[in-house]
Amino acid sequence: MHMSDGIVNAPTSLLFAGIAIVGLGFAALKARTELTERAAPMAGLVAAFIFAVQMINFPILPGVSGHLLGGTLAAILVGPYVGVLCVAIVLVVQALLFADGGLTALGTNITNMALIGVAVGYTAARLLLPIVRRLPVVAFVAALLGTVCASAGFIVEYAIGGASGSTLGEVTWYILGTHALIGIGEGIITAITVGAVAKARPDLVYLLRAEQVDSARSRTAFFAAFGVATLLCAGLLSYFASSQPDGLDATTQRGCTVSEVNGAEQLNGECIAQNAQDHHLAQSPLADYTIDGDNRFTGLAGVLGVLAAFVALATLVAGIRTRTPRP
Repeated sequence: MHMSDGIVNAPTSLLFAGIAIVGLGFAALKARTELTERAAPMAGLVAAFIFAVQMINFPILPGVSGHLLGGTLAAILVGPYVGVLCVAIVLVVQALLFADGGLTALGTNITNMALIGVAVGYTAARLLLPIVRRLPVVAFVAALLGTVCASAGFIVEYAIGGASGSTLGEVTWYILGTHALIGIGEGIITAITVGAVAKARPDLVYLLRAEQVDSARSRTAFFAAFGVATLLCAGLLSYFASSQPDGLDATTQRGCTVSEVNGAEQLNGECIAQNAQDHHLAQSPLADYTIDGDNRFTGLAGVLGVLAAFVALATLVAGIRTRTPRP
């Protein structure tokens, strides 16, 4: 779901950059009510965890993969407004440090994954929980819906100002189909993660709003375990990620064949992806989740990304809480 520069035109990118800025500003204002003493450190860990798990692409079809978007997971654990900030921070870190997702496309990516994904996922979870009463089931369904609706955001953006290469109908059916399958994987990951947190510390699950008060020691132990799991995902499991294009890339490459020329991929035929522009930071040391282009150090790059996401979100949270009036 990380759109490259050039997939939609400049006016469309500018429009959704404005929508993203307004949405993030509103989320930052409302996040003050969600950032309790317990939620603040949890928010940093959730952002770091989303970054780590997004590195682990899983196959969904021959030649197509998917990865976690994380909007529903974040919203259930730390609240919808903080959840928006978590996903947005991850996208900013990925774009600026890892050349993943275009710079001019950052507004569209934030709109799709942070704003739409969180809003739909959290709304679905809130509506389903009183009916279903089983949090993992609720998390699965909400994450599936959030993923499909996030992908629908791309359809709207492509309809407004998409590059040539495919008809709107072709884009619509393929991206919704692939992201319905990705949504199943997203739902499983979200259900397992939310279920594990709820079992260990239900008071740290925003959607449950449990009133239980546990000792600071047990909370620290939980945070430590969550952190270790996050580092293992980024530093170890990332080596097992599928190398196939994700649902969005597969959609934009339809109509083209991919060949390798002088070590670089070349698209032959006619497809949307031929309009994609090279990332402005493609030569950065951590580009493509490597260290200076050496993919043997993907795990180290992932760990650095986890730390960057955690520090960025923690810094943002500290600023928001500092400006929050004391009762």
